[in-house]
Amino acid sequence: MRENGKYVPQFHLMPPGGWLNDPNGLCQLGGVHHIFFQYTPDDPRGGDKYWGHYETKDYVQYRYTGIFLRPDCRADQNGVFSGSAYVENNEMFLYYTGNVEKDGEYDYVYSGREGNTILVTSADGIHASTKEWLLHDEDYPDTLSNHVRDPKVFCENGIYYMVLGARTKKDEGCVMLYTSDDKRNWKFDHFIRKADFGYMWECPDLFRLGEEQYLSLSPQGLQSEEFRYQNIYQSGYFRATADLIKNGDGLGDFTEWDYGFDFYAPQTYADEAGRRILIGWMGVPDAVYDHDPTIAQGWQHMLTIPRELSVCQKTKRILQNPIREMEALRKEEICSADGISLSDPIRLPGCYEMLLSGFGNEDFRIIFDEGFVLSYDVGNQVLCFRFTEETLGYGRTERKIRLLPKERITDMRILADTCCMEIYINGGAYVFTTKLFPAPDKERTVQLSQGTSKVSVYALSGVAIEKVSCT
Repeated sequence: MRENGKYVPQFHLMPPGGWLNDPNGLCQLGGVHHIFFQYTPDDPRGGDKYWGHYETKDYVQYRYTGIFLRPDCRADQNGVFSGSAYVENNEMFLYYTGNVEKDGEYDYVYSGREGNTILVTSADGIHASTKEWLLHDEDYPDTLSNHVRDPKVFCENGIYYMVLGARTKKDEGCVMLYTSDDKRNWKFDHFIRKADFGYMWECPDLFRLGEEQYLSLSPQGLQSEEFRYQNIYQSGYFRATADLIKNGDGLGDFTEWDYGFDFYAPQTYADEAGRRILIGWMGVPDAVYDHDPTIAQGWQHMLTIPRELSVCQKTKRILQNPIREMEALRKEEICSADGISLSDPIRLPGCYEMLLSGFGNEDFRIIFDEGFVLSYDVGNQVLCFRFTEETLGYGRTERKIRLLPKERITDMRILADTCCMEIYINGGAYVFTTKLFPAPDKERTVQLSQGTSKVSVYALSGVAIEKVSCT
């Protein structure tokens, strides 16, 4: 188990101290998975951004090797912002945005800011090459505001591609596609757009799953609705209706990655086994409930557990499920019920996994820790997540999901850590992630109503993290 302490997660990655946000530079090299992350080492409320680094071979044993990138040059003096990794010839090519905020009376949206695209290379995620300044503001189209960031690089048919998120001077979100023959000299090719879809697109990620192509991004400025876009900023993906490398207008419908209170800025990568793995930031910028009790302990925010992506052949929607390595954390089955309904509270350990199936055609309700309620209305096909206890949710209130026509709830997989929960529904067709903060002096519980007939609960062990001094 990891170190004990109030709300310290046991199998989610947190910062060693301070503030954590976007996962960056996700990749696998020589059997080692590298997870870089943006963070502020000394302030749990945020500040100038650095990159930290975790590595693992099995997603159970980790090493934290320290700070990988610092804002220490002219091109990134106000923050090492988000970026990605491309692996070639046993080397990581790490691209990121260097944030510069000029002194003076600027708004830092249309004036006063630079979003420089920078490259470093590394063979181990510990030692970085000299920073190479690849793209300046003048290399971006003049229709853009100063908000250009988050390069993601990939290769197809011998050509290297980079997508960058941006905001135009007309406050329209968009993605830029660049091409290169050598990973260093980049040429703008075209925009990828969708009309009336937010004022800024962050964290673009263009990838293929089987025969389908998807563009993941985090748009800002979408109008909140009852069953979608319920956070202040969103994260989701477009299924391409045409090859986006050739046609920037080929965006289909937008689907949210996660319907919970705490999810933003996901990034995917293909591991050496060919799996497409997604990790997200368990947080949302500018959220009204951004006042976690962990701040008093000197840290804030986590990363989600890694999720393997696949495609539902019927709907072409992406399915997300915990990578199989998570099953190694199961210690013992502590509860199993088949063919019965449970009305009395089940007492649970601090970390557990719950598998639910056998749902009938009726309403049901599940109450976690006496203050977080998951309820389903069969007639309206609405799944609702609601905090009824303020100190459990710390300002989080309610989120809703409406299922597709004729769809019903078939199964759920719930992974609960000391201060958060990830819920996977219908084989990963819907995912809900939230922080929650049970009273440390109370036993954890769950109470199930009529409506489910199969329940299994496993106690979960924590991941092990070795901290080594490399920086």
